[in-house]
Amino acid sequence: MQIILSLVLLFVAGLSAKEFTCKVDDRIMYAIAKIERHKATPIGYPYLISINLKKDQKEMRNDASLKKYFLDRRTLDCKSQTECVAVLNKLKSHKITNLDCGAYQINSKYWSLEDKDYFDIRKSYFKACEIVMSHNKAKWTWENIAKYHSKTKRYNDRYKKYLIATIEKSMESGR
Repeated sequence: MQIILSLVLLFVAGLSAKEFTCKVDDRIMYAIAKIERHKATPIGYPYLISINLKKDQKEMRNDASLKKYFLDRRTLDCKSQTECVAVLNKLKSHKITNLDCGAYQINSKYWSLEDKDYFDIRKSYFKACEIVMSHNKAKWTWENIAKYHSKTKRYNDRYKKYLIATIEKSMESGR
């Protein structure tokens, strides 16, 4: 499970000083990847798109060309970077923009990357780091870290609990 994220960390270690440096603790990034994954996929699996609005979910589940990708009511496993870009473009052509993409489930409506980069584990890792860091400029708190998922208090509180529990569990198991 941790193999994919470990590979990302190896990529990070090999970057030059001129490139972006993630200042987020590895345990936090691992916890985010673990929480954001779909239960049917390993941690760090990059070929996911989740449709956030129920009306959009229903509309797209009825699209014959997308049926083969659905893992559940909202998440698609598009199997490759190329297929993910094609699926993402199809969703956008239907004016569906509230989408969580890739291993870190980065919302493409609020956080822009080139379409293919949402499904590139290294580039999405750095974007996820950037998002966490952007919410923690003034002070590092669990609430600020949980803003990665939501600024809305009830969702933020729930995510904060998941983060803390996931990190504590991984520390107990030595992962």
